[in-house]
Amino acid sequence: MENQEEKNSSQYDTTLKDLFEKPPQRLLQMLIGREAVQLLPVEFASTQKRIPDLVFLLEDDSIFHLELQSSSEGMDWRMLMYYSLIRQRYPSRVLVQRVLYVGLEKWNPTSAIEEPSLSFRYEVIDIRSIDCRQLMDSPSLEENILAILCRIDNQREVIQEILYRISDLPIKARADALTKLVILAKLRRLEMVVKTEAETMSLTFNLMENDVFRPMILKELREAERVGELRGEQRGELRGEQRGEQRGEAKILTRQLQRRFGIVPDWASEKITKAEPSSLEEWSLRIFEAQSLDDVFSDRT
Repeated sequence: MENQEEKNSSQYDTTLKDLFEKPPQRLLQMLIGREAVQLLPVEFASTQKRIPDLVFLLEDDSIFHLELQSSSEGMDWRMLMYYSLIRQRYPSRVLVQRVLYVGLEKWNPTSAIEEPSLSFRYEVIDIRSIDCRQLMDSPSLEENILAILCRIDNQREVIQEILYRISDLPIKARADALTKLVILAKLRRLEMVVKTEAETMSLTFNLMENDVFRPMILKELREAERVGELRGEQRGELRGEQRGEQRGEAKILTRQLQRRFGIVPDWASEKITKAEPSSLEEWSLRIFEAQSLDDVFSDRT
């Protein structure tokens, strides 16, 4: 069974390859000083499936092989194997190899093999050596999203800027781009920062529709409900079980409204405080369909 570390690595690999499907020309210029004209097919027949991450045909007819790595283990012999396979497929072209390291820890290997009858080297570039502004200035949203892995001086400012660019997309594309951003943010332990900033843009992003955020939010709501019930029970001992339950439900509703619409105004808080449990339940059901606070509290006949 796939463990959590393998699952996370698979998520990162898939997301990064998706973002590179359209060649990120600005990043390629920084990595090799040339633009790509084509992403080449590179699946090699074998009893063991061998697929390099990305192989580009460059504008000068040379080949550029780029491996995207979130960990530093086992790369030397793998890069040599890929070198051999790619050269056999494209024997007349010059081949250049790079590893673009996106992990959090320091890269440890020497990026070379030195033996009596074999000498092999490849270059490793830590993406944090790249200033994020170089990719944020790109017109490509894919490169903007990759910027979260680069060297960042002001994390919140950059994340806000990426989110605003994502917010201009159609709904389906917006959800897909947000998911990619969150997955890469995990490589920098910034997923909660992305979540917080996205919550402030709740009219644009319904986080309950996002596969990454939904489990996080439901966990928080369950915890809030547990706390609300506990406090309700404690107050119920003093003021009656019904009043305690009502306050617990009111607290949960207030937190849901904050996540969906931001700051809850005084008039809405007062309405919640005075409401019966049946009204609180009805308003909670309306939250994820409503476009505004007025929609939640409107009287429906």
